[in-house]
Amino acid sequence: MPTRLLPFVAAPEVSRMPYILKESLSRKGTLLLWLERLLLAVGLLCLGLVAFAVIDARWFAYQEGRRLDRALQAREAAAGSESRTSAKGLAARRAAPGPASETDRLDTFRPGGPAPPPPAPEGSVLGRIEIPRVGISSLVLEGVTGETLRRGVGHIGGTALPRLPGNLGLAGHRDTVFRGLKDIRKGDSVTLDTLDGTYHYVVDWAQVVDPDDVGVLAVSNQPELTLVTCYPFYYVGSAPERFVVRAHLLGGDGPATGGALPGAAIAAPAAPAKANVAKDSP
Repeated sequence: MPTRLLPFVAAPEVSRMPYILKESLSRKGTLLLWLERLLLAVGLLCLGLVAFAVIDARWFAYQEGRRLDRALQAREAAAGSESRTSAKGLAARRAAPGPASETDRLDTFRPGGPAPPPPAPEGSVLGRIEIPRVGISSLVLEGVTGETLRRGVGHIGGTALPRLPGNLGLAGHRDTVFRGLKDIRKGDSVTLDTLDGTYHYVVDWAQVVDPDDVGVLAVSNQPELTLVTCYPFYYVGSAPERFVVRAHLLGGDGPATGGALPGAAIAAPAAPAKANVAKDSP
């Protein structure tokens, strides 16, 4: 007797497998779609922040640079007018001395040097630093907060100002304003333009120090300039060391230098014992 085959009837669970698989893939697709949108939004946000930082720094440098240039031009014009006026006034006082009540005054008998200035507000413009050979030209601002260093070179609080004797400390980011320091050499010229005058420095040495080695900012009885940035220059992440450049004052027309000539330059200090990375100029 021939065997009779019964029709195959699939179990309910087996018949629903395509539907379950399709539903699972649909949920995964939706999840991946939202994840893709989220990552795209994060990427656009990061690009927006970078663009804002770059545009803000460029616009700030443009605006404040123009104001500084106008102020420097006014300073030069005022200096010329003041020198002529003071010469005429001195001749007039010698020709006709005033009464004893005025000539006997002692409240004007003061040191000729400038009084210690009050601290400038954070982020205010102090001048402009230029190192032509390595392509550095940036505004110098007061302070070293994140916003200040994003816009230019910052004056390290507690260090000297250009018009006063001592160690002037300036800090900048290695990937923006101070990127050119990687090519610095001994003998490079550094110019610092301020409203009090123009100061010229010559690089003596450069070295790599630990982040907590603040001895390079120690007070000095000689007018010096110390530039600080992070190191290595192309390190990804938080750089573990600091790159320090030291320069001595060569001359200038500010009140502290008295218009010192290059022939009367202050002797350059010796470099510290740690690895010196400055290159001699050819």
